[in-house]
Amino acid sequence: MGLVDLLLKSGGGDLLGQIAKQVGTNQGGAEDLLKNLGSAMFGQVKGRVESNSVDSAGLEDLIHDSKYADMLDSPSRHYNDNKMQERGNDLLGYITGSREGSREIASQVSKNTGISSSIIKNLLPMIAPMIIGSLGKGMFGGGGSSSLNNTSSRGGRSSGGGLMSILDFDNDGSVIDDVAGLAMKFLR
Repeated sequence: MGLVDLLLKSGGGDLLGQIAKQVGTNQGGAEDLLKNLGSAMFGQVKGRVESNSVDSAGLEDLIHDSKYADMLDSPSRHYNDNKMQERGNDLLGYITGSREGSREIASQVSKNTGISSSIIKNLLPMIAPMIIGSLGKGMFGGGGSSSLNNTSSRGGRSSGGGLMSILDFDNDGSVIDDVAGLAMKFLR
C-alpha cells in the first residue's frame, strides 16, 4: 500500500470525512485534495532527505515516534485538538523546511483542486502529523519502534534502507527521480 493510500484509508476514511466537512466538499473532493496534499508533502520529505545540505535526523526521529502512526487509526480524536494543531505547525517545518515551502504547497494544491489556498494552509498543520504517521506505518507497519537500518542521514543524505527505501518508489537507489515524478504528477 502506498503512502498516499495510507492517508486515504486512515481511520477507515474518517480523515476524508473530517476534511470534507471542514472544506465544505463531498468525499470525492476531499479525496482529490488529500491526494494532492499527500503527494506534495511526501515530495517535500523526499527532497529534504535526498538533499546534501539538509540534516533529516530530526525528521527520522519523529517518524520513529509511534504516536503519529497511531493517529492514522483514529484521526478524528486528534484532528481538532489545539495542541496537535500547534505540533502540526512544528512538523510542517520538518516536512517543508520553511513557511515559504508550505505556502508553495498550498498555492499549487489550490491550482490543482480549485480550493482556496487559505483553506489549504489551514489544513496543512492537521495533515502534517498524518504525513509523519504514514511514513512511520510505511516503514514499521504500525509504529516506530524499530531503527532505520542502514540509514545515516546526520550528514544530510541517507544511504540504504529505512526512510530512503520507502521514499524510493522505483527501488533504483535514488529518490531524485521519484521526487521529479511526484512533482510532475502534482503539477498536472
